[in-house]
Parts: sequence; structure tokens; C-alpha cells
Amino acid sequence: MSSTMQRYTPPKPAPLPADYDEFYATLTTEEKELDALAKEWLGSSYFIQWTHMYTKWSKQKAAANKK
Repeated sequence: MSSTMQRYTPPKPAPLPADYDEFYATLTTEEKELDALAKEWLGSSYFIQWTHMYTKWSKQKAAANKK
């Protein structure tokens, strides 16, 4: 057996939705801070497209596009 140590490589962050930049531009300062904190603390477990903020925004965007 080899006794070489393997370096831990954290998993990559979850992919962002295609309209993330558009969504991010609509956030308040507090929401942007919350998003940054979630990315830092949750890392690859943070899926923005599953958050309440994003789903609410996405539904509003879809409703506006139907008009």
C-alpha cells in the first residue's frame, strides 16, 4: 500500500441557471448578501434555482412574458 496523502478537492459549485445575471440584478443588497453567504457556506449544496427568491422571481417573469 502506498502511504501518500491525497489532497481533498471540494466539489464544484452547482451550475447557475441561464438567467442568473438577470435575476441577480433584481436583488436587494440584503438578498445579494444572503446569496453570497449561501454560496460560501453551502457550496455545492446550494442550488439557486430551488430557492424561494428565485422561484418567486421566475414565476413573476413568466407571468410578465405571457402578457
